Amino acid sequence: MDIIENQTDDKSELIYKPESSTFSGNQLKIIPTNPNYEPSTEQQKGAIKYLATIFSKNEISSVLTKNVEFIDSGENFESVNCNLCGQTIEIENWQEVMDKAYQTSFSDLTFLTPCCHKMTSLNDLEYDLPMGFSKYVIELIDPDINDDQNIDLTKNLKEILGQDIKLIWAHY
Repeated sequence: MDIIENQTDDKSELIYKPESSTFSGNQLKIIPTNPNYEPSTEQQKGAIKYLATIFSKNEISSVLTKNVEFIDSGENFESVNCNLCGQTIEIENWQEVMDKAYQTSFSDLTFLTPCCHKMTSLNDLEYDLPMGFSKYVIELIDPDINDDQNIDLTKNLKEILGQDIKLIWAHY
């Protein structure tokens, strides 16, 4: 199995790309729940090797960036709810908070909610479909995966990375 390594000042990337890989616009993005987590190169390679045994015909990338980034769900994004009171957060309010966090490269994700006036984190909000923030992301292109595989995938990647993870289904 060939893994291509790319390195720049801002990120390191490991890519497994079989000749038969395709892209229909669907991706599974896997991130740690801790936005600042940085896995070792060995952990990253272990994650790719594990995923390649299940998804041998799919492109898989492992990307570690210098700064925390917003990991979105693309066209799957529907709404944002407060994780403290469950109220819908208006997109304009959320975008305002996102703009402020972006100005600091997402180093501070905390803000005062407009609904219940309590402090929370952009990373803890309830996104429909799930999204999050991370320095590290694994991207799996066009996976054909069922619920049982989701459970095994989550359990095994948590063990490989030593972190709780979040699955983000994206469509572009």
